[in-house]
Amino acid sequence: MPAWIDALRRLWRSRREHAEPDETFWKAVESTLPFLHNIPPTARERVRRLAARFLATKTFYGAHGLPITDLLAGNIAWQAALVAHRTGLGIYDDFVGVIVYPEPFRVRRRFADEIGLVHEFDDELYGETWEGGPVIVSWGTDEEEGMQVVLHEFAHRLDLADGALDGVPLLPPSLPRARWERVMATALQRLQDELDAGKSPPLDPYAEEGPEEFFPVATETFFAEPEALAVWDPTLFAALCEVYGMEPARSR
Repeated sequence: MPAWIDALRRLWRSRREHAEPDETFWKAVESTLPFLHNIPPTARERVRRLAARFLATKTFYGAHGLPITDLLAGNIAWQAALVAHRTGLGIYDDFVGVIVYPEPFRVRRRFADEIGLVHEFDDELYGETWEGGPVIVSWGTDEEEGMQVVLHEFAHRLDLADGALDGVPLLPPSLPRARWERVMATALQRLQDELDAGKSPPLDPYAEEGPEEFFPVATETFFAEPEALAVWDPTLFAALCEVYGMEPARSR
């Protein structure tokens, strides 16, 4: 059994014994979220309840000696709960924990090209997730890099909830798959066109990698810079309001 799995299980047992988070705890957690003012107060109450359940049922493992403080775990749980605001925590049932690195981490990649030649290289990642496995994030990069790594990786989990990592999250009945795919395809094409023209759209350029990365990057912007996203593409913004069951504030 890999050491990190055993560690996650031990941490899970110890966390179940912790007291229920109180108002003081949540205020401290929320003070670390630079986009909190964008989240409607009514939504925050549900997010807190979901985050408390996330803390009680998931575990956190600090890689490379990173200490997992209550505040760090609470921050991640709050963002995971924000992504699950409409759907509930069932979208996270297939994994037991979160691995947190103190900085971006490297993984060894290996693939064969079209003529069968095998290539290997080191890939630097800020986060990673896959079906049935833990969510992996790096800590301390969000504000300095302009990235919301936790939101990004948990948006991948929402995408995976229907069984495929394809940029189509678990959708509400009000938003048919065909309409979401049209909205996303139009926005993705616009992003690519603007980047090619030397413009600076509000979405990180990584979104042009394809639908599977466009959705989590759009999620980052939806919560962190809703005004900019609504101005850039009001149709995409409205669709994301349906996906997440809330409308972030677009001005302070």
